[in-house]
Amino acid sequence: MPPRFEGREKIRAGYRVMWGASPARVEEIRNVVTYETTDSEVIVVEHETMGVVDTTGGRFRVPGLLVLRVRDGHIVHCRDYMDAAGVAQARNA
Repeated sequence: MPPRFEGREKIRAGYRVMWGASPARVEEIRNVVTYETTDSEVIVVEHETMGVVDTTGGRFRVPGLLVLRVRDGHIVHCRDYMDAAGVAQARNA
């Protein structure tokens, strides 16, 4: 995974590749909280990704944080931080 995706199409393509290569299937994004910043283009989003690992049937919950730059109504930059312990547990679910 690259450290970041820039531009709407690169973001979409990157997430498709990432989730498509994983046996983890996202079922729900919940507990979404957004925070405004002093930069009018940047927002920070906390969330939990819930799902199931298709190969084992195990369920997972991974907390995450997104830092998004939005310009003219489009995401132009995204940084996605996921809880490392949550990802490790999801792999073993």
